[in-house]
Amino acid sequence: MASNITSLIVFLRNSGGLIFTPYATMRKISLSSSRGELVCIFILSFIYFTITNTVRFWFAGFLGAIGLFVISITFFSLFPGQGSYWERVKRLTLTWSYTLVPTLLWFYSTLLFYFLLPPPRTTSLLGHLFSIFYIAFSVSLLVWKLILVYFSIRFSLRVHLYRVIYYVLIYLTLSIPLWVTLYRMGISRIPFV
Repeated sequence: MASNITSLIVFLRNSGGLIFTPYATMRKISLSSSRGELVCIFILSFIYFTITNTVRFWFAGFLGAIGLFVISITFFSLFPGQGSYWERVKRLTLTWSYTLVPTLLWFYSTLLFYFLLPPPRTTSLLGHLFSIFYIAFSVSLLVWKLILVYFSIRFSLRVHLYRVIYYVLIYLTLSIPLWVTLYRMGISRIPFV
């Protein structure tokens, strides 16, 4: 019980640090040997999929999210970097899981907005203001996510900017068809990465 509370506190502290000092926090996470925070991220993802998906697609959506997570870690750990393969996998598992914080924040806030202001939204001034706010909010979370992905790959593999960009471009080239397939199957409208 005490270790669970400690993991929750560390997760909340690191999540706050990713907002205010993402460089230092992600560097610290990459050097950490703790894995308890992964449970917090797993539980938050599990709760989201439980709330939003129907019984029929809940399992497929949740397995799809876990599959994308495992594929991403496996993909990036295959690239050369400092340390053995398993060291890179361990570092990537923890740092990549923290890149899901903006994703989870966006999914939960979208769910909240859906209940507070259900569609269809009007074309009034307030409707337009909400749309502008929502787009700005989504773009800011996307930029934050991209920054965290960069730091995750950089600190886990110990590589520089151009290599990170190269790795991400290859990743996107190979993973976008998978995302489209999940979308067409009705499992995931937006990739949970």
